[in-house]
Amino acid sequence: MKSFIWGTVCAVLVLTVAASAAAPTGSGTTTVGLISKVIQDVSHKQIDKDWQKAQKGDPLASGDGVKTGERSIAIIKFLDNSLVRVRELSELTVSGKMDGGAFLKSVDLQNGVVGFSIQKQRPQEEFRFSSPTSVASIRGTGGLFATSDSTDTLIVIEGIVNFLNKLTGQSIDVHPGFTGIFGPGGTMTYRPATRTEIMTAEEASGNGSLKKLELELRDNQGKSKRLHIDIKE
Repeated sequence: MKSFIWGTVCAVLVLTVAASAAAPTGSGTTTVGLISKVIQDVSHKQIDKDWQKAQKGDPLASGDGVKTGERSIAIIKFLDNSLVRVRELSELTVSGKMDGGAFLKSVDLQNGVVGFSIQKQRPQEEFRFSSPTSVASIRGTGGLFATSDSTDTLIVIEGIVNFLNKLTGQSIDVHPGFTGIFGPGGTMTYRPATRTEIMTAEEASGNGSLKKLELELRDNQGKSKRLHIDIKE
């Protein structure tokens, strides 16, 4: 019953969010989505306000920020049902605007890692990830994007992503199963992704990944036993 009620609330909220995206809100901002999941330490920053503890269901307006602490995850659901999973120790800003009948969306990653599962974009629409040094333009795909110490890494597990370096203007199309890296000074690396990278991208984007949970159980005599459980996210 609780899951049914929550599903109904989410549906109403998404419809409300969709309606508000068609035009700016009273504060001049556009609603782009909501925080659909909060694990541990997640904060939400509205424009001209301080950081506050994030709650499941918080709507996100264009210009809002989201950040996570250690061992923490936030999942952002955009109006088109695209999902961005914000991994631990990450900070980003979401943006969106209407351009004619097209909804343009972007995630500016200041630091950290995000996994993404982006719905196929309609004509003239776009979904972009950016950092201080690069831009990843996505038409509908899954993978991982990370930025740290002037190095940006893009791992693609589905679809094709155009990866542009802001410093040099150089761009590459990153195909499924490949990794693109822009290093300090604009150096570029493009190669097949390693098995570890693919597994990391799948886990980050939520594409059928498994999480491992380890529990220590004790019986009446004080003897302990470890129980390992695989949990699908």
